[in-house]
Amino acid sequence: MGYTRKMIDENKQNQLLKSAIKHLLKPLIRFLINKQITLPSLLKIIKSAYVEVAEKDFTLGEKPPTDSRINLLTGVHRKDVKRLRDLDQEHKASERLSINSLMLASWMGEEPYCIKGIPQPLAINGKKSFEALANEYSRQNIHASSIMESWLQMGWISIDKEQLLTLNIDVLQDNQLTEDQLYFFAQNLADHMATSTANLINKEKNFERAVFYNKLSKSSLLVLKKSAKSQSLTVLKDLNQQALALQKEDKKASGPHYRFRLGSYLYTDLDDE
Repeated sequence: MGYTRKMIDENKQNQLLKSAIKHLLKPLIRFLINKQITLPSLLKIIKSAYVEVAEKDFTLGEKPPTDSRINLLTGVHRKDVKRLRDLDQEHKASERLSINSLMLASWMGEEPYCIKGIPQPLAINGKKSFEALANEYSRQNIHASSIMESWLQMGWISIDKEQLLTLNIDVLQDNQLTEDQLYFFAQNLADHMATSTANLINKEKNFERAVFYNKLSKSSLLVLKKSAKSQSLTVLKDLNQQALALQKEDKKASGPHYRFRLGSYLYTDLDDE
């Protein structure tokens, strides 16, 4: 009787899990259809991800898993496992992407480029300039003029009559699918997913909270959107300044280094209209 009850509980849990997976996949599928990425293309990506995760996270001691073990864990055919293990398909940040991220973090959170939380207009050349900011992180591997031209084209910065460059924070969240946007799309959602799935498995829970209401008028929704954006930006800017200062000190010390990411998102029904 106990065994039968356990089977029923497991079947119910599997049904709920499949329903949850389907629900969380729907926004991604909507995006993929919009970008004309079909099911066969997605299956190739999923198959590759299964193999990579099994190879990295399901080792036996210090030994990497065999093709047969990966086949057993994932259901991916052994021939495909061998082929995929020979490929390096992990998405890595390019040098330019890393420089962009570091420059933006500094401009939005570190003196003299940012004063009291406000990114300052920068001269193109000279001391405390865009060139100085770029050279601080690129080590001149990529010319500051090349970075500036790219940022101007993407609308990240504007140049005025006095030849001062202004950071356009709002434009950084536009709809262009740049390399940076796709990279952080993957990184931010992956870390959020890692937090959520870990909370389903582990007894010690990571911080994950959300505010949810569904009986709001449109006017109230607009008030909340404005307030949420303002308060979230304040928190993220403050943490950016703190993390940037701590990392500069920590990089001087030897030993393991760890990753920190705090995200904020806002969704309303108005986004579907």
